[in-house]
Amino acid sequence: MIETVDIPVEWREHLHPRHGGVAGPTVVLDEKAARRARGWDRAARPIAEEMAAHERTDPALREAVRAWLDGVADPAGAAVLAAVAVKHLDGVDGAAFVDAWVLDHGPAFAACALTEASSVALGPLPKPARPGPDGVIRVVMHSYTTPPKGWRGELRRMTSRDHPHDHRWIAENAVVKRLRALLAAAPEDEYRDAVARLAAHRGDPSRRRTASYLAPTEPAWADEALGDRSQAVLGHDHLLCSLSTPGHVGRIGWTPVSPGVLATLLDGLGADAFPLLERALAYDYRGIDEARPLVLKALLAIADERLFRVLLGHMGIKGVPAALEEAAGRYPVEAVRALAPFVHERSVRGLQAAGLVRGLLSARPDLANALPQGAAEDLLPRPIVPDCDDLPAVLTGRPARGTKADWADPASLPQILTRDRDRALPADATKRLLGLLAKKAPEAADVRDFCDRHSLAEFSWAVFQRWYALGAPTRHNWALAQLGLIGDDTTVRRLAPLIKQWPGEGASARAVAALDVLAGIGSDVALAHLFELSRQGKYKGFKAKAAQKIDEIAAARGITPDDLADRAVPDFGLDEKGTLVLDYGPRRFTVTFDQQLVPLVVEANGKVRKSAPKPGPKDDPALAPAAHALFTGLRKDLRTIADREIKRLEKAMIARRSRTPDDFRRLFVEHPLLGHIVRRLVWITDDGTAFRVAEDRTYADIDDDAFAPAPDARISIAHPLLLGDDLGAWAELFADYEILQPFEQLGRPVYRLTDEERSARRLARVEGLVLPYGKAKGHSQGRWESVDAEGAFAGGWLARRDPAGLYVVASLSPGLGHYMYGEGDDQEITCLWAGPAPARAPQDPVPLGDVDPVTMSEAVHDLVRSAS
Repeated sequence: MIETVDIPVEWREHLHPRHGGVAGPTVVLDEKAARRARGWDRAARPIAEEMAAHERTDPALREAVRAWLDGVADPAGAAVLAAVAVKHLDGVDGAAFVDAWVLDHGPAFAACALTEASSVALGPLPKPARPGPDGVIRVVMHSYTTPPKGWRGELRRMTSRDHPHDHRWIAENAVVKRLRALLAAAPEDEYRDAVARLAAHRGDPSRRRTASYLAPTEPAWADEALGDRSQAVLGHDHLLCSLSTPGHVGRIGWTPVSPGVLATLLDGLGADAFPLLERALAYDYRGIDEARPLVLKALLAIADERLFRVLLGHMGIKGVPAALEEAAGRYPVEAVRALAPFVHERSVRGLQAAGLVRGLLSARPDLANALPQGAAEDLLPRPIVPDCDDLPAVLTGRPARGTKADWADPASLPQILTRDRDRALPADATKRLLGLLAKKAPEAADVRDFCDRHSLAEFSWAVFQRWYALGAPTRHNWALAQLGLIGDDTTVRRLAPLIKQWPGEGASARAVAALDVLAGIGSDVALAHLFELSRQGKYKGFKAKAAQKIDEIAAARGITPDDLADRAVPDFGLDEKGTLVLDYGPRRFTVTFDQQLVPLVVEANGKVRKSAPKPGPKDDPALAPAAHALFTGLRKDLRTIADREIKRLEKAMIARRSRTPDDFRRLFVEHPLLGHIVRRLVWITDDGTAFRVAEDRTYADIDDDAFAPAPDARISIAHPLLLGDDLGAWAELFADYEILQPFEQLGRPVYRLTDEERSARRLARVEGLVLPYGKAKGHSQGRWESVDAEGAFAGGWLARRDPAGLYVVASLSPGLGHYMYGEGDDQEITCLWAGPAPARAPQDPVPLGDVDPVTMSEAVHDLVRSAS
């Protein structure tokens, strides 16, 4: 037996001793069955004689039948008589003929007769498939020419037009498997005689496959059978049980699942059977519940690193998480080697891999020797520090009962250090904490004031990893909830990519529960990612849940969601100048940002780099990797934050959202990240005074004179329409200072209404414009609305609301379809009007001059640009 597989004991009865396996069950021949078969043979002779005389009967079969009737031991003739008896006599058991053939003529004859029988067909050939009126060929099984009453038909060989099951008695596993076992146990000279005689009976695909199954010691026969282009399914499982070389594997398309087939594949191919089993695992079995567990059992017999990668890629399949856990226990060295490259991925796969590796390393620290250098070192047990003896009240007392999990054992999890990192929580205190977390007790969060936040968060994440590696059982969903009690910003960065994946994996409930985790952590980074989840992604229901969570948080703080967004921008540890120093020891670099908040690295000589340099041999071995990791994390976070914040500020300019001078300075000017954007925009007060923010955070007007807004003023981003005649001067000033803007402000097109248009109730200049369907549909899902007061889609108009509550409405013809996203009719603007509520036709229209001029300008700009 091949050493790389451990075939389940209960499957070993299927193995062939000459194929590398162990002896199967002893075959006992049945004399009574043989006597019945001889009687059926005699009864079928007149019918066989009649069919042999048919003009379309295969000449070779005619000769074989007549030889058998004359007393000649012809295997093909014996096969035809058995086939005739099975089809035309009542109550015939085809398997009994094997007993008669073996007892009367020996096992070699029986093997040849059974091989011949696998390709014998009785009666007319099915009608050929013909193309229909549309030219398509459709195959209809059991489509035969109708014979006269009492007509038997001819004897022939099977073709690809035959339905295999019409002639399957001889290929039933109970028949051929029994003869295969008998041949396997036969003396060597008898087996060799059978192989020699079988060589003359391998005349077509069906016979070649049967012969290959009966004599799996002949790899050349399997090669030839694999080369057959017959479309018949007959004998495919037998062919699989004949494979013995790696070259055979790539020529197999699908694998029927049964203990016999799987055991024989493992026996004949060993670990080389892996690709076949991998495909079988992913196959859609359409409700056949017993199939996939058999495949998993076969995979678990192979000690191969590929096993872990395959199982990790199919964790959504029932039974796979438990199989992965079992595989890790059986083959820990292979598990650590295979899973280590995935543990740092920000994905579900990385989470599951890390959970398994953490558990293995905790139970067996020596497995660290199997890790590639530098891989998963953060999962190794931390150095032991003394236990803390002055615990806070929340961690004293007995651990809670009934909350155990054999995967959340403190011994298998990272130590939790105290705030000074010189002591650790003892095991009983850790168990007490786990009990509180399992009960989702809010007081568990009190440990954050006593413990080192980083080690506490690492402990929390390890609990989550171990739970997820087991398939995330719902009865222990506290392992997700506890992240919100003792997690930190690192937890947020790890969790956010998973939350985005879960709705698409059928885990929407888990994704919604994770929103509570982000809300529980409550940091600026957590809120920033929460806003990101509410705005990005293709799952509208989940985005709505995230937006609802934001509303709840804002209401609890007594502010609006927009105010919350202002306060949810992380500072990322930047200094008051909005920069960050990367300390490599002998080298230091400064991180700054371009106009799109893309981080840049500035060397001491002023050279600007797009990324931080990799640590070199002369750099400090501790400081340099930490600094490089810091920049990498910053860049990843900014990919989430920067684009969103720039778009949010552009939207605020269009909506004319304003802030008090104090909020403006605290939340924007002095913010180390947003300050980079603030200095690239023109701002304006509610009395119409425009200004900019200088490098030293002072304010200057169009003449570069110092400016201070009144304490009761309101400050907003200046839309170019509000700058009037000063727009050109501002554009020239920014050009002189080489200030690049984060979005289109000073160069933005503006559309002012004429005096006549201001008094009108329709804007004639845009009526008749035609919008491509895709752009019109895009507007309905962006800055414009196309939803009525009841929340239903209304495709007959696009509308946008101004700060005072009036709507600018573009009536469309023929109108947008609710479900049509990619294609549809172009949309003509039949009317542009304003009123208190949108509708397809003007209702209670107001003079267009009543509408906020910025809203009107943006509306016209969108429509003109889309129609061009």
